[in-house]
Amino acid sequence: MKTNRRDFLKAAAGSAATAGALTLAPSYAVASDEGEPFAKDTMVKFYDSTVCIGCQACVVACYETNFVNRADNLNKPKEERNFIENNDVIPVLAEEDQFNPQAPWIRVNGLDYRLRTIIRKYVDENEKSHFIKQNCMHCKKPGCVSACPVSALQKDKDDGVVTYDPNRCIGCRYCQMACPFNIPAFEWHRANPKITKCDMCRSTINPKTNDFDIDAEGNAVYKDNPKKGTACTKVCPTGAVLYGRREDMLALAHDRINKSKEKGENKYYEDTARGESVLGEKVYGGTGELVISAVDFRKLDFPVDKIGDRATAYKSEGIQHTIYKYGIAPIALFAALSIVVRKNVKKHHEHEED
Repeated sequence: MKTNRRDFLKAAAGSAATAGALTLAPSYAVASDEGEPFAKDTMVKFYDSTVCIGCQACVVACYETNFVNRADNLNKPKEERNFIENNDVIPVLAEEDQFNPQAPWIRVNGLDYRLRTIIRKYVDENEKSHFIKQNCMHCKKPGCVSACPVSALQKDKDDGVVTYDPNRCIGCRYCQMACPFNIPAFEWHRANPKITKCDMCRSTINPKTNDFDIDAEGNAVYKDNPKKGTACTKVCPTGAVLYGRREDMLALAHDRINKSKEKGENKYYEDTARGESVLGEKVYGGTGELVISAVDFRKLDFPVDKIGDRATAYKSEGIQHTIYKYGIAPIALFAALSIVVRKNVKKHHEHEED
């Protein structure tokens, strides 16, 4: 039997749709860890805003450790590797260092490609200063990891640190859009730009063990061991930022809050509406950065109401996995292509008849 062009194209389109659906519709059975607890050895940074004096020693130490003194950075021209000498990034105070409802922050360039952490300041109505340390939150379910198409960002299953591999990064900036805390910074100035973010000094030191003890008052007493701890925790003169296992740091945070109540001070803010006194315990499903403060977390630039207590990655991945699990996406694609082919063939056939 003779086959004309029209019949051939129709059969080809149908075959393509069937083959595509069968080929591209594997079962994406992805186990959700939404209800699972944090790994036992999850390491976090604990920041007590009431203890921070805003000296920014952590900012400088972080930069020196992760940029200036890195072996792969020492061969670069001096102007590219040492912002301290160039004096072009060090955060400075606002011209009027007083409460300003419209702009109550220290004027800083922000988390750009040269900084993995910064200290910002909020001045309340009584002209009292409150500081906040801004860096990667190392979320339990990181949006950046979920959005990265090349696995340049990954979460360590043992200690929970969200790491970054610049050799895999393609500069798509999906991680920037997916991060609810606006953390990943982009190297806008470079021809081959990548991302900069805190990795808890994983790329430079191995801070997997506590380097302090807790005294009877619940304060951290550091041991003389410079090989342990992150760059920022090792230099903090007041112990405002500590590094340790999540369960230990969470217990320490609640201990400070409870002791404050027992003394009648009540110096720590509690979000009673959300049932969270330690930021990071619940927000976004839990994070690797725990924060306690004397003021509302929202005033410290944490959009907790917008973020909520459930990581958006669970929802987005759930939708994607459902679509691909049953081959909905490829079937729809090839069905649409089949319709287009049929219409084009029909027009061509009508044109030949005319």
